[in-house]
Amino acid sequence: MKRKNNEISCAVLAGGKSRRLNGENKALLKVGEKSNLEKIIAFAEKYFSENIIISNHPLLYAQYKTVKIFKDIFTDIGPLGGIHSALKNAKGKAVFFFPCDMPFINTDLVEKELEEFNERNCDIIVPKIKEFYEPLHSIYSVSVIDELEDHIRNTTDLSVRSFFPKANVYFWELEDNEANRKSFININTKHDLQNAIELHKTKNGKQ
Repeated sequence: MKRKNNEISCAVLAGGKSRRLNGENKALLKVGEKSNLEKIIAFAEKYFSENIIISNHPLLYAQYKTVKIFKDIFTDIGPLGGIHSALKNAKGKAVFFFPCDMPFINTDLVEKELEEFNERNCDIIVPKIKEFYEPLHSIYSVSVIDELEDHIRNTTDLSVRSFFPKANVYFWELEDNEANRKSFININTKHDLQNAIELHKTKNGKQ
């Protein structure tokens, strides 16, 4: 992309409780010299005109002066609440979501995902590798906000995937290769963190 995207906002979901990491803030974990959040924001500020952090603890991120911070409107319902809050507050026609625990952003993949979303007549684009798909490295149109609110108010299954049957979702098939798999690495445990650090140390893992 030669210029910042004005029609699609970017949101980082930083509201998880991180139970498998004993409550440690995954956004502030470092794989290399910078934290996950620092990497994502540095990337997002080059590509998106509006950048958002969704967190119920906004003071943790007060140093990021160019980023808007919003709390969940529907609390304690997991990532679906963060998606809702970003869609409710974003100025763009859609929001590109990143979870705060993905340390290896793939610029080419992000650019292609934006192109696919703009070319497809869909509400949501979700990248998919074989049977694995990543609902939090995805783009959601703000047009789904009313349907999403209704879903949240009237369902007991509050997983992100539970909402997909109620929207026009395009599952974007990706090649099963090392670069694509690496893009979706996330950190849920100490073991995941150590593996990511080791990968970062290799030639292909440096950022």
